[in-house]
Amino acid sequence: MSSSTVATIANENNLGNHVLHVTKSKGPMPWRGIYDMYLSSSLAPSSNILVGRVVPTTTGGVYSILQRSTNSTQSLLAEEIQWEEVCAVQYDSHVLGSTGPREMTVIVHAVSDDGLPPGGESLIDRYRSGADTDPGIIPLINKPPIYISETASYALDFGPRITTRSVKNFQLIHPHDKDYIVMQFGKSGPHSFALDIRYPMSPIMALGVAITSLDRKVIYNLSLPFFSST
Repeated sequence: MSSSTVATIANENNLGNHVLHVTKSKGPMPWRGIYDMYLSSSLAPSSNILVGRVVPTTTGGVYSILQRSTNSTQSLLAEEIQWEEVCAVQYDSHVLGSTGPREMTVIVHAVSDDGLPPGGESLIDRYRSGADTDPGIIPLINKPPIYISETASYALDFGPRITTRSVKNFQLIHPHDKDYIVMQFGKSGPHSFALDIRYPMSPIMALGVAITSLDRKVIYNLSLPFFSST
């Protein structure tokens, strides 16, 4: 199984002297692969620890973001690591296909009184079973962009850090509080992106969500407005 590095994130404030970087391993199909997130120290660049994983479905419409369990073995072998799902991402198809703004939902655990997220059923299944009646999950949505007729384009105010228009740019908000931006991700240069997060997102969760935005999604290459995202 071959792999290649696709992203690197460094944040001195949240990660100390550590860097998160991502590699993509080829899956059973050429356009579907698993993304592994490694934590390494800037003081010892060769000390890579596998801490997270992004697993897509066949179409790429749904992603599961996994984090290394605190009960997992210290082994460096991926097959011996215990994983726990910390986030799920669902992309919805629309009539504009890949030319219009994306519609995405990010589902995270609501932290319980003991400070631990509940286990059991997958986040996407719980969301589809009834997000409004499940207090154990928090659905986040991308902030709808404003259509500007003069330029025939969509726009959002990302501030000074995100300077280049891209369909991959997005801001995550809670449906009931559109002014509280949980996460924003966008292009800041020809080959670079900026990523800003706040509670309840963690660096692993946020990087996983950002990777799904960069991944190729079959769902957006189809011209079927009612195509299922699963």
